[in-house]
Amino acid sequence: MPDMLARAAAILAALGCLPAAGAPPHAIVIPPGIATHADGRATIESLYRASIGLVETGWTAEVIVSSAPPGTSVPLPIVALRSPVKGPAIWILAGIHGEEPAGPNAVAAAIDDIAKLGEHRAVVLLPLLNPHGYARNWRYLNVAEYSESVDGQSVGDSSHLLPDTRNPAEARAKVPSSAEAGAITAWILRQQADYPAAISLDLHEDNLIHEGYVYSQGVAGAADELALSAVAVLRESGVPIKAGGTTRFDEAIARGIVGPVTDSSIDELLSAREVIVDGKRRPGPGAQTVLVLETPAAALPLAQRVGAHASLLKRLATRLLVTPDGY
Repeated sequence: MPDMLARAAAILAALGCLPAAGAPPHAIVIPPGIATHADGRATIESLYRASIGLVETGWTAEVIVSSAPPGTSVPLPIVALRSPVKGPAIWILAGIHGEEPAGPNAVAAAIDDIAKLGEHRAVVLLPLLNPHGYARNWRYLNVAEYSESVDGQSVGDSSHLLPDTRNPAEARAKVPSSAEAGAITAWILRQQADYPAAISLDLHEDNLIHEGYVYSQGVAGAADELALSAVAVLRESGVPIKAGGTTRFDEAIARGIVGPVTDSSIDELLSAREVIVDGKRRPGPGAQTVLVLETPAAALPLAQRVGAHASLLKRLATRLLVTPDGY
C-alpha cells in the first residue's frame, strides 16, 4: 500500500486533482495547503490521499457534493469510494462530526485492511463526511459555535427521508436540513441497487463522556453479535466501557450496547426498512447490522482512540473475509 499511496500522492501533486474511475465527469479536486486543526490529527490532504489511493486497486471514487459552509472560502469534496465487487455491502463511515477525529484517522491507518476486504466483499467507504468540520474541529455546517437559538445542521441528518413517528406516511422534515445532508442521503439510497447495505460501521466519539459504548441500530439491536465483538475490541484497546445505566441522552445501555434509537441520523437511515421519498413510501436500506462507535474523546489521548477504531476496522475486515455471511 505505501507504493499505491505514493502514486496517488504524485498524481495529486502533479495534476491537483484525481479523475475518478467510473465517476461523473468532474474530477476530485483537492485544494493544497488546507489548514487543519492542530491536535495531532492527520492533515486533510493525507486523509484524502489514503482513501483515494484505493482507486489504484480498482475502486471507484466520486464526489458526492462539494461542501462550502458559511465562513469557509474553499469548497472541499465529500468523497465516496466503492469496491470493485458489488453485492450486499459493508458500509464504513467516518468524520460526520469534525471534533471527532479518531474515525477518519483510523480509516487511513487501516486502509490496507479495507483494500483487502474490498477484493472479496462489496465495500462502500465514506472516509470524511464533514471535511470542513474536521479542519475546524467543529460539527455543524451553519453555525461556528453552539447556539440555543439556532439548530445546528449535521451532514448526517436524514429527517427528510425518515417516517414521522406520529404519522409514518410523512417524513419528519419537508426538505433536507442542508445541501450536504440532502446529497449524501440521496447518494446512499442510489447505491442500494448495486451495494445494498448489509453491515454498517460509523466511527464516532464524544468529548462529554468518560466511558465508551456502541449503538446497535440493526435488526438484532443490543443482541447483535458484531456489536458484542465491537465492545470487546474497544475493551482490548484500553477504552473504558460503560456496561450499564444510560447514555447522557437517557438511552439504556446493556453490556456496553445501546439498542435502536430514533435520532434522525444517517445510521437510522441505513437501518430503516422504509423511507419517504418525494412524499411516497419506498423500501429503505434495512441493513442487518448498523453499529455506531462512541469513544470518550476527553478521557483518552487521540493516538489511543485512533488505535481502538483502527483495531475494530482490522478485526471486522478479518472476520468478514473468513465468514461469508458476516457472522
